[in-house]
Amino acid sequence: MSLRDLVIDIEPLRTSPDFRAIFTARVVSLFGLGMATVALAAQVYGMTRSTFDVAVASMIMSVTVLLGSLWGGVMADRTDRKRLIVWARAAAALAFAGLAVNAMLPDPSLWAIYACVAWDGLATGVSVTALMAVAPTLVRPDQLPAAGALISLTGEIGSVSAPFLGGVLLAAWGAGPVYAFAAVTTAVTTFLISRIRPLPPGIGGDEEEDDEYAGQDTGSPLVAFRYALRNRVVGGLVLLGGVVAVFNVPVVLFPEMVDRQFHGGEVMLGLLYTAPAVGAVLVSATSGWLSRTARPGRMLIAAAFTGGLATVGFGLSGHAAVAFVMLAVGGAAGTVYEILEYALVQHSTPDRLRGRIVSVITAQGTTGGVVGDAEVAAVARWFSPAGAAVLNGAVCAVAAVAVAVAVPGLRRATLPREAEAEGEGEGESDAQAEAEAKAGAGAKGAAQGDATPEAAPDAATGAPRGPAKDPARTPEH
Repeated sequence: MSLRDLVIDIEPLRTSPDFRAIFTARVVSLFGLGMATVALAAQVYGMTRSTFDVAVASMIMSVTVLLGSLWGGVMADRTDRKRLIVWARAAAALAFAGLAVNAMLPDPSLWAIYACVAWDGLATGVSVTALMAVAPTLVRPDQLPAAGALISLTGEIGSVSAPFLGGVLLAAWGAGPVYAFAAVTTAVTTFLISRIRPLPPGIGGDEEEDDEYAGQDTGSPLVAFRYALRNRVVGGLVLLGGVVAVFNVPVVLFPEMVDRQFHGGEVMLGLLYTAPAVGAVLVSATSGWLSRTARPGRMLIAAAFTGGLATVGFGLSGHAAVAFVMLAVGGAAGTVYEILEYALVQHSTPDRLRGRIVSVITAQGTTGGVVGDAEVAAVARWFSPAGAAVLNGAVCAVAAVAVAVAVPGLRRATLPREAEAEGEGEGESDAQAEAEAKAGAGAKGAAQGDATPEAAPDAATGAPRGPAKDPARTPEH
């Protein structure tokens, strides 16, 4: 195995200026969001001295992100995705600005915090779904695993470093400046995304098997569910992903297991919370081989199986060091699963459905985590925390084997290799240029007397970007 197979593949950043802009925007945004999360929990608890009120803020965020994801998925398949992301991130910046102003008042309002959290959750759900849907139009099909690895790496690094920096700034300046910093980073994100080309839906090369159903698409989320049931790859991913989301690494058990099983304290608890991220970062940073795996479907199923076994090992471990290793292995396996799931979902879904399919996957992860915490807590009460972890891991491992047997389409799933992907990418670029040219001609004819100009040519390629606004694709709302 060469060094190229180990080091993370950054080719999408080199070859796609638009992906590079979105990647940079994501990194900037993650730091602001991570810092604001720490400030939010600290401020609410400082105002109320109630863990319940902190949980209410978290629940409001989860519910509104779910609703925003579902609505954003529908809108991402109806209107220009770049415009949707820009408006959503601008709305999120306003939410952080509202939190900053409220925090600087002599008597901050808890209800104002809840309102801003709900507004930010809706905006975040919309923008995350739309961002996930645009990736296949920005990189070649064979670059999807590399793009997924880059996105995963930034998420893991942000989840570790941003809360720490947020705690430092919170201690130095208080919640208001931290929220203001989040508002600024979100505004920077909005500006970066506003610089990329228009991204109308439905201009990619849809799969042949879906062509006969394209005329039946009413824009409803139910169409995406029906497609998932028909498509063996997407359907298998939804089925296995639901199990993985519910029976994932049981972090809610960590405090009780540290106390009763490992007889440790706060430092040990912090290490256990860090362990999955350590494994995830190591895999993301050495994920070059994932872009060249011949059987990504089998690898994904193996990752789910390995993650289940790691959770079983965590439950059976009698020493904190063994538990740390098992959690790190689980985090590594989970990252392999996420990277390949991202690539397979994006490659197997027609562009006109990507927004809604991505919203289903996002909603699955959001609700699965909540249901999973309740499930494992209930099992732990009846048996023990260790027994609950073993049961969860066993369910994951068995589900991976069952899906491998019952859904051969997922087991046999492949991704384009570099040579064929370059030819496919050229064909999609031609189709996109033709679609944008037609849209530009239609918009120009329909906009006689309108002051809206056509967008400038793409600076990187010299190709026309298409119109700045496409009335035919933008519903009135």
